[in-house]
Amino acid sequence: MKHKDNKSVTLLNMFASLFLQAITIISNFVIRKITLDYFGSDVNGLISSLTQFLNYITLFEGGLVPVLLASLYAPLAKNDSKKVSKILHAANRFYDRLSVIFVIYAIALGVIYPILINTPFSFGYIFSLTLIIALYILAQNIFKISWRILLNADKKVYVVAFTQSLMLIVSTVLFFIGAKVFPDIHLLKFISGVVFIVQPFIYKKAVKKYIGLVEIEKGDNYKIKNRWDGLGISIATFIHKNTDIVVLTCFSGLINVSIYSVYAMIVEGIKTIITSVSAGIIPTIGHLHAKENREELNKVFSLYEYIVFCLTTLLFTLGGLLLVPFVAYYTTGVQDANYNEPIFGIILLMSEVIFCLKEPFVNLAYASGEFKKIKVHAYIEAIINIVLSIVLVQRLGLIGIALGTLAAMTYRTAFHIIFLRKEILFRPIKIFMKKLVNFSLVSLLGITICHFCFPISGHTLGELIYTGLLYFVILATLIIIDSTIFYRKECKYLKDYLKKLFLVKSN
Repeated sequence: MKHKDNKSVTLLNMFASLFLQAITIISNFVIRKITLDYFGSDVNGLISSLTQFLNYITLFEGGLVPVLLASLYAPLAKNDSKKVSKILHAANRFYDRLSVIFVIYAIALGVIYPILINTPFSFGYIFSLTLIIALYILAQNIFKISWRILLNADKKVYVVAFTQSLMLIVSTVLFFIGAKVFPDIHLLKFISGVVFIVQPFIYKKAVKKYIGLVEIEKGDNYKIKNRWDGLGISIATFIHKNTDIVVLTCFSGLINVSIYSVYAMIVEGIKTIITSVSAGIIPTIGHLHAKENREELNKVFSLYEYIVFCLTTLLFTLGGLLLVPFVAYYTTGVQDANYNEPIFGIILLMSEVIFCLKEPFVNLAYASGEFKKIKVHAYIEAIINIVLSIVLVQRLGLIGIALGTLAAMTYRTAFHIIFLRKEILFRPIKIFMKKLVNFSLVSLLGITICHFCFPISGHTLGELIYTGLLYFVILATLIIIDSTIFYRKECKYLKDYLKKLFLVKSN
């Protein structure tokens, strides 16, 4: 396996992941805005609802991803091509079968959904749209995904991220042009989704170029360890991402689904910027754990946690200040639903803050392969989310949905912090709690300064951009001042890290 310098590739992976998330956010904004303007809230809600139901099948795909990554770190670090090839061969078998099951599931959903869910759309309209959305999900998330996982495990995240970015750009441009020329939602979703069929073949070519594999005999039935434990954890993660829209579809209606999807699109956009940083660091964490380099692992993890706290404080505080004004601008001209839901938006933001702060702890637990020990708490998280969401949505609507998600995320975050203290890092919980209190105070100070000293004067795009940049500078300045006072050790390590990187490149 050919590797770049460890520090160099980590930064490249982080940059590529951030670039992908920026493209993803822009793409989501453009496509959802076109959908609302051309087809209305009912169609937007239908697409969001169908997508979430189709995503149920991906919980099996997601269940194997962290297990595969954890299985691949050690053989990749040791250049064990035979072991890597066996794992990849087993993964390909699994995903080929899952692709067939997914097609059957999509057809069944297309038949059942219009019968069970009350909508203003015909059977043929929903059935055909279901199959078109399924094509996109199959090409993007399931078909030959093992090539993508192998590249990520081998610290080639940048290959995957730049490929996905290119596909998204082409897909969005086609959707935009198609809306101007022939505004039919079925055609637009089809032409924007078919682009992703090319993706797996690019991954396969990259694997052959960068990673040495050996031929595996047909009779080889290598079994991937912890795959069922990984599935249980995937169910919890999936529920976090998908339960809300499913519960709203069944108990509230497509208008509330559309409102939820607009707020979730913005909050998810903020979250994915932070998780993209994780995507760049996770392979380095995994390789350090595989090499049992505990001292370096603790240093990198502390830096990882600090970066996540800084980004979460900066971006989610900014998001809280601009969320409602941006939604008001974004839904200008949409008359079939009231998108002014500030309390719901803030609670949804808080739940994703908890999710992001949990990221370093969850990712290290995954990289260490401790799936069996953490799966029960993933189940508990799932139960909390489902029960509270169903109970509260009938009384509080969208706010009830957000409260259910917040409660579930808080529980699992607390568990993972305690788990890493006892099982992997052996460090006191007060390290996390001090950061939590410190950055919470920074956030509150930032909100106070921005809201009272520089209130938003209008909801035009220019005013939102100007105010957003001003708020960004204020919040970033507060975080820099706070870091120089309270986090000198982390800042020094980051400075030394970057200094070594540039010295390596100059040599």
